[in-house]
Amino acid sequence: MAGTDASDGLIAGLIAEYGRALRGYFRRATGGGDVAEDLVQEVFVRVAGASYETRGRERAWLFTIAHNVLVQHLRRHPRQIVALHERHEPVGPARQDLRAALDQALQQLPDLDRHVFLLSELGGLTYAEIAASCNLSHASVRSRIFRARLALRERLLPPTSPQVGRRRSSTDDDR
Repeated sequence: MAGTDASDGLIAGLIAEYGRALRGYFRRATGGGDVAEDLVQEVFVRVAGASYETRGRERAWLFTIAHNVLVQHLRRHPRQIVALHERHEPVGPARQDLRAALDQALQQLPDLDRHVFLLSELGGLTYAEIAASCNLSHASVRSRIFRARLALRERLLPPTSPQVGRRRSSTDDDR
């Protein structure tokens, strides 16, 4: 595939269409912009050396490669994470706090749950595509995403007051 005008055009098209989504996936998964850029480049290096006939499933194919690249990276560099609030991104204080909280909540998820969640939310892959790329069953993908969403909700939403949702009683009027 490497070296022909057709393959160069295919790779350029894939970069244009999926480069941003891959960067977002890697940034959330690793926490670092430079690391994310390196991993995106590694995906496209592998694409250039691969033989694949496009059948409308490029996204799933790319994110399968991305998942494998990420797993290899994390094995070589365990917990090489930079908090979002330590990055040099110009954002307002409220958004910066939210990003830091989200980053911390994501990092507290088990690795596979986090990757499956990110493939779904940032990669836009279907459960079937995630199952194929991670070698999991459809039911396992569904339960991992459900658990990840619950854990993130618990970590990111403020605790509810015992007063919320309580019905008023006649003694409430006496106060």
